[in-house]
Amino acid sequence: MTNPTFLPTDDRFDELKQSMFAEITRAERRRTRKHRIVALGIAGTIALGTTAGAIAIAEASQGQINYTADCYGAADLGARHGTSLYGPGDQDAKTPTPLSERISLAEEMCAATWRIGTFSPGGSTNTKEFPVPDLETCQLPDGRLAVFPSDLAASELCPQLGLASPHE
Repeated sequence: MTNPTFLPTDDRFDELKQSMFAEITRAERRRTRKHRIVALGIAGTIALGTTAGAIAIAEASQGQINYTADCYGAADLGARHGTSLYGPGDQDAKTPTPLSERISLAEEMCAATWRIGTFSPGGSTNTKEFPVPDLETCQLPDGRLAVFPSDLAASELCPQLGLASPHE
């Protein structure tokens, strides 16, 4: 049997119990604070990464602005579309190409896409030439051009799509 002289008194037992509960509470607070700090750090990193990614996506390079265009199968941003790239164009260009040249190039590339039947139900072919609808050009938020088939002028079409009319 245990010698009762080695056991704590009731008062000492209460002190030890209070001390133990206080330490558990402090440790729990430290752990909670640490988790909160880690969670805030992770959330901040995600927010910064997402923002940086959105900024990177929101602005195309000057070469992309100069020499690529999105060609749409309908006057709708959700419509089937493809990106046309002007082959000889310098994708690393730092100098803007004049807007009139960019629009002309974008519409020519998209007309060629329509002409080979890319937006026809049967798909493209090199044995038949398909009709090219009236094409209008708008400016995407990243600065590149988007070409849509439409009977409306760009000044009417672009705002309906939530896009800007092309500008320098």
